[in-house]
Amino acid sequence: MLEAVAFKPLPRTRAGKRGRVYYCTQAAIRPPKFVFFVNDAKLFPQTYRRYMERQLRADAGFSGTPIRLLWRSRRVGKDEGKAQESKMNLSSVD
Repeated sequence: MLEAVAFKPLPRTRAGKRGRVYYCTQAAIRPPKFVFFVNDAKLFPQTYRRYMERQLRADAGFSGTPIRLLWRSRRVGKDEGKAQESKMNLSSVD
C-alpha cells in the first residue's frame, strides 16, 4: 500500500524527532482498516493523519467509503505501543 500513497515528509518536532512510517498493511475489508507501523504515533499530528487518509481515498479508490487508520508505535513505553485510531465517516460526494 505504501506504493499507492505519496508520502509527504513530516516536519520535525520540538524535540528534533521526525515521524517515520515503516510499513502499512490492510487489516480488514469491511470497513477498510489500515494499520501504519511507525516509530512513534505521537509524532504524527492529526493534520498529517487526515492527509494520509485523503491520499488513500484518492489513490486506492475509497472515495465515499468510511475507512479506519490505526497508527501503531514500534517502541513500547508507558503510554506508547497502543494503536491510535483515526476514523472518519464521510458520505459520498460523487
